[in-house]
Amino acid sequence: MEDVRPLNPSVHPDPDWFLQRVRQGLACRGHVRDTRIPESLAGLAGVVSVLRAVVDEVRVLLGEDGEKTQGFVQSVRERKEDPWGRDPEGHWADFLTCALARTDWRERDVVEMAVSYLHSIRDRLSPALVHSLADYEALSRGRGGERDRVMAGLIGESRGCLGGLLYAYGKLEESAAAQPFHASQLARLCRLMAWMLGCGETMGPGPETLNEADDEDLWRWMQKLLDAAWAERGLPFPIKDLEKASLYLLERFPASSPHHGHFVRYLLEEDAAYRRILRTFYAPGEVRRQAFRDEVARFNRLPEHAAHRVVYDPEEEEPLVRALFFRPDVVDCFVARERAKELYRALPGLEPRAYLPRVLHETQSLFGYVTPEACERITQCLRLDMDDVIRAVASFKQYGADPSGDILIYVCKGTACFLRGQPRLSRRLGREIGAGREQIGSHGIQYVEMDCFGVCHLAPVIRAGGRFYGNQREEDIPALVKRLVTGPDYDNRRVFIQRLLEKLLSEHRSEPVGELTVSRVGMVSKEEARGQLPLSAWREEFRGRALLLDGIGRVFVAAADTEDTSERFLGRLVEEAVCFRYDAPWQQCAYGAVLPDAHGMVRAWVNVPELWEESFLESTVRPMVEVHDGRVILKADSERFVLGERKDHVLLVESEEHYVMVVLEDDAATASVSAPSPREEKGREAGGFPAGQDRVVLDFARKGRPEDMEDYMAAGGYETVFRVLGSGGEEPWPPERIVEEVSAARLRGRGGAGFPTGKKWEAVRRAVCRVDESDGNKDCVKLIVANGDEGDPGAFMDRTLIEEKPHQVLEGMILAAIAVGARYGVIYVRKEYEDAVRSLENALFQARRKGLLGRNVLGVPGLDFDVEIRLGAGAFVAGEKRAIMRAIEGKPAEPTINAPSNTVRGLWGKPTLLNNVETFANIPVILSGGSRWYASLGTARSGGTKIFSVAGIVKRTGLVEVRFGRTLADVIEICGGIQEGKHLAGVQIGGPSGAILSLTGPRAYLLHTPLDFDTFSEAGAMLGSGGLVFIGDDDDVVRLARHFTDWLREESCGQCPACFRGTEALGRALDRILFGVGTADDIHRLWALGDMIQAGSQCGLGTTAANPVTSALRFFPAAFLHYLLANPEMDLRSLFECLEALRLLTRQDVMRGAGRSRQVVGQSFTLRRHLARFLVEELERMDRWRPSWEKRTERFLELLGLSRWEAGEREVSCQWTEAA
Repeated sequence: MEDVRPLNPSVHPDPDWFLQRVRQGLACRGHVRDTRIPESLAGLAGVVSVLRAVVDEVRVLLGEDGEKTQGFVQSVRERKEDPWGRDPEGHWADFLTCALARTDWRERDVVEMAVSYLHSIRDRLSPALVHSLADYEALSRGRGGERDRVMAGLIGESRGCLGGLLYAYGKLEESAAAQPFHASQLARLCRLMAWMLGCGETMGPGPETLNEADDEDLWRWMQKLLDAAWAERGLPFPIKDLEKASLYLLERFPASSPHHGHFVRYLLEEDAAYRRILRTFYAPGEVRRQAFRDEVARFNRLPEHAAHRVVYDPEEEEPLVRALFFRPDVVDCFVARERAKELYRALPGLEPRAYLPRVLHETQSLFGYVTPEACERITQCLRLDMDDVIRAVASFKQYGADPSGDILIYVCKGTACFLRGQPRLSRRLGREIGAGREQIGSHGIQYVEMDCFGVCHLAPVIRAGGRFYGNQREEDIPALVKRLVTGPDYDNRRVFIQRLLEKLLSEHRSEPVGELTVSRVGMVSKEEARGQLPLSAWREEFRGRALLLDGIGRVFVAAADTEDTSERFLGRLVEEAVCFRYDAPWQQCAYGAVLPDAHGMVRAWVNVPELWEESFLESTVRPMVEVHDGRVILKADSERFVLGERKDHVLLVESEEHYVMVVLEDDAATASVSAPSPREEKGREAGGFPAGQDRVVLDFARKGRPEDMEDYMAAGGYETVFRVLGSGGEEPWPPERIVEEVSAARLRGRGGAGFPTGKKWEAVRRAVCRVDESDGNKDCVKLIVANGDEGDPGAFMDRTLIEEKPHQVLEGMILAAIAVGARYGVIYVRKEYEDAVRSLENALFQARRKGLLGRNVLGVPGLDFDVEIRLGAGAFVAGEKRAIMRAIEGKPAEPTINAPSNTVRGLWGKPTLLNNVETFANIPVILSGGSRWYASLGTARSGGTKIFSVAGIVKRTGLVEVRFGRTLADVIEICGGIQEGKHLAGVQIGGPSGAILSLTGPRAYLLHTPLDFDTFSEAGAMLGSGGLVFIGDDDDVVRLARHFTDWLREESCGQCPACFRGTEALGRALDRILFGVGTADDIHRLWALGDMIQAGSQCGLGTTAANPVTSALRFFPAAFLHYLLANPEMDLRSLFECLEALRLLTRQDVMRGAGRSRQVVGQSFTLRRHLARFLVEELERMDRWRPSWEKRTERFLELLGLSRWEAGEREVSCQWTEAA
C-alpha cells in the first residue's frame, strides 16, 4: 500500500499539501468495514470518511487562529481546484468555509456537508459514486430508523480515518501474521498510535518497562511526549481523535480467536457495549477484566453473532483489556469536547466552571454516579476546589456520589402517576428486589422515584433501559423485573429471529447458524390451504439445512453443501402468524398456524382440521385469536376454543402463491414460550384532537415535519426573520418596533408568572452592560435564556414544543436577539427529554448551516447570534430566575438573595432576557399575523392563546391550545369529557405553585371561570405554566397534598428556613391527620405554616410552597374532615372546633351579665342546614371509595345526633361554658 504520511504537528497546511493529502487518502482507502452501511453506499462512505478526516486534520493544524484559517480557505478558493479536477465555481472552498467555520460541528453535520459538496460536483464524479449518492438521497427521504442507522455507520467509518489511522492501517497490513495478542502487541499498538500522530521519532524503540507498565502509566508516558511535540507548534494535542483509536487498530490486530475482529467491530458500533466496559475506567484490573468477560458473553448470546462467537485464551485477556483502555482519560475527553464549543469563543474568558454542567452530565451518564476518581480529575482539569464540585453535585437530584445499581428502574412520581397508583408500584418494586427506594437490591437492581417524565398520558409510567412502560399495574412488575434481569430470551426462536431482522440491512443475508436448522418444510398452495396439509406437501430434502433471512424478511434455505451453491427462496416471513402444536385426528402431534390481521381477527389458516374451520366460520365470519399462558385461544361469538400450545420454533412463510410452514430443529436450543412482555409505550402523547381548540401556536408553519427545516421554511417558517432584517428588499425593522409589536400583542410570560413580555424586552433593550473586575468575560454583550426545564409535575408543553416545533422556538429567540441586541442564547432543557434534546440539536445545526445562527446572521454584518443547549439535572428551584442562571454557570442551583435584576446583571454578569420556550414560540405568530390580531384572541390583559398539558381522568390527554377567556369546561369538552365510570372532583392546576381546585358543589362556578392569569389569581389559584391534571372523586386530595409537601421539601434549596423547615412541618402535621390522630390544632397549624412560609421565603418558588396544602384546605375541607373523624377521641365539641379550623363556620361568644359586668363565659357553634347537607354528601361520596372500616358518614351523623334523613333538615348547635 502506498504510504500515507501520518498526522504531523510540524506541517504547515497549504492548498497543494491539502489536495495531495486528500488524493493520498482516497487512493489508499480500504474497504468499508462498518456493517451498518449497505454495499450500495460503500463508495460514498469511503470518500466521505477521507474528506472528514482531512478536514479535521486541517482544523487541528490551523488551531484556533481565525486569520490563518481564513487565509487558508482564501488560497484554496484562488487555486480553483479540488481532488476531482478544476473547480471554477468554488464548491471546494465553500465546503471548507462551512466545515472550518466552527469547532463544535457534530460529526453528522460534517458528514452531511461532505455529501452536499459531492452532490454539487456530481457531474465530475464517477458513475458509481453518483449512483451511490442517489441511493443515499433516496434513503434520506425514507424511514427514519434505517436512515439513522446508515448515518451512524457513516460517522463510525469516518472516525476510523481520524488522526492518521489510515497510515497505521497500512503499517499493520505489512505484517499481519496470525498470533495471539500478547503484551508485545500492546507495545506495538502504542508505537503505532504515536507514529500516526507524527511523533513516532520521539518514542524510539520504547523503554524496557513498557510491557510491565499499566495502561494508565503507558498512556501518560506517551501523552507527555506528544504534548511536548505539539506544544512546540503552539497547538493543543488532538485528544478527541484518540478516544476510540485503539479500538480501530485493535480490530486489525491478530488474536487467537478467528472472530476477534467481529467482537471489536461490535464494540465500535454498539456504543452501549463499549460504555459498559468503559465505565470501569477507574476500576482495578480484575474489575475491568470481568467487565470484558461479561461483554464477550453478551456478544456471544446475540443472534446476529451466532456465526461469529468468540473465545479468547486466558493469557490474552489482560493485554486485550489494556489495549481497550489505551486511550485518553475519560474526563479529559469530556472537558475537551466541551471546550471545543463555539460558546467559549464567542464569550472568551469565561471561567472553567462553565464547563462543569456538561462534564458532570457526561460523568454521571457513563459511571452512573460521580466517582471519587472522576471528581478529583474534574477538579484538576477545571482548576476548581473540591468543595465547588461537591456543592454542585449535591444541589441536583440527578447527580449522585454513591454507586448506582447495575439495572436502574425509574418510577415517575409526577401528579398524574401518583394519582394513578405510583406508590403501589414503588412498594411492589421494593418487595420484588428486596430493597427500598434508591437502595440496591437483588440482581443489582435499584429503583429511583423521578420527577415527571412529561408523558402523563401513559400514567403511571416506568422507565427502564431507555424505554417507557406506560399504564403499569402492580401485577406487571414481576414480568418487567424478570425481563430486565434476564434480557431477551434468545432461546426463543421468535425473539431470536426478531433480533436478527432488526440488525440485518435490507440487502444483507444472515449466515448459517445452528439455532435456525430446518427439521422439515410443508408447502401448500393458498387455494388448497384449508384443512390438513397432504403428506406430499412436506419436503424432507430440506432437513438439516440452515434457514437464512435477509433484512426485509425474505426466507431462504441454504445450499445442501459447499459444492451446491443453489439456495431455495421460500417467501417472506409472516411475523404476526401464531404457530402452535396440537393433537390432530390424523397423527399424535401436528403443527398449525393462524394468521391474524391488525385487529387480531383471523384472516387465514394453515394445516388445521377442516372441521375446525367450518365450525368457526359458521359461528362468526372473523374469529379472534389470542395467546394466553402459552396457549393459542380462538374466540368466536361467546365461545372460547383452545387450538393448542404455541411453538416458536415453527415459522410461517408466505409467497405470492404458497404458504410454507417451516419447522426448526428444537434440540439446538429450547423453544420456550416467552412470558408476556411489559407494555412498552412511546414517549408521545395520544393522537391529536384539534377539534374545538384555538391552535395558533401549535399549527404555525405546520407542514410535513415541522422539526425539519426544509418543511418548516416551506410552510412560512423564518419568514418573519427575513422580513425584520429586510432580506426581501423591504425596509429593515428597528429593534424598538419588534418590542412595540410584542407589547401591543399583550403577550405575557408563559412560564408561570405571567409578567408582560414587552415590558421585560424593553428593559433588556435599554440595559447598559456593566463589567466588574470579577467577570471572566469583559465584553459588553447581552444574553438570552430560554427556560425549557419544565419542573412542574404534570406539565409537558415545553417538551412537545422543543421536540416537534424546535425551529419555531429558535425563530422566536432570533427575533428576540434582534430586538434586545443579544449575542448568545442558552436553552435550558430537562435531561429526561432526550428525544426533545436530539430534535433541538438537529434544528440548531440546520439553522447554523442555513446562516440563521452564527456570525453575520443572513449576511447582516455585525449581527452575531448563536444558541447553546444546557441540560437540567433535576432541580425544581432552577426554575427561579437567578437559580437557573447559576445552574447554567456551573454553580449550585440556588436563588441569589437580594441580587440585582437579571435585566441588569444576569447570566455571567451580562444583561439577560429570560423567557419560557412557549413565550418564544409565540413571537413568530405575533409578527406574522400582527399584534392587533393576536391581542384580539385573548382578554383585555392577556393576549393570544395558552397551551395546556392535560392529564388525569379525561378521555383524551395531551396538549390543548385555547385562547385566553375560554374555560375549564371547554378544555374538558375538547378532551372528550370524563372517562366512563369516573366522576369529576377537581383539577390540580399550575403544578406545585398552583392549586388543587374543587370543580363541584359550591365551587362548580370555577368550571366556567375564564382562563386568565388575573382571573384565576383572584380566585385563589394561578395558571402557572399550564399543567392541568383533572382528578376524580376517588382521588385522595389530602394524600396528594402530602405528596407535594415531600416533593417541595426535597426541591427546596435550603437557604430559607421558612421554606425548608416549613414544608417539613407541613408534612408532620398532615401525617397526624392521615394517621387518624389529627385535631383542630393541626388544621390551625397548617394555616399558620402556610402564612409563615409565604412571608419568610425569598424566591417565588418558596413563597408558593404551601399552595398545595392551603388550596386543598380551602377547596376540599370535607377531605380533611374525613380523616379528622378517624380520631377516636373526637367528641361534639372537637368536631365543631375542627369545622371552625377548616373555616366552615365561626364561633359565637356566650356572654353573662349586663353592662360593665358582661363577660365571656363560653362559646357556641351552629351548623347550618345547607352546610350539614353538603358535608354529609361529600363524606358519602368519599366513603364510596373507602373500605368499610374507613367510612366516616355514620360517625359524623352520630356526633351530631342526626339521622340521615335529618341531615340538611335542621340546624345543629353546640354550646359550652367555662363551668362546663
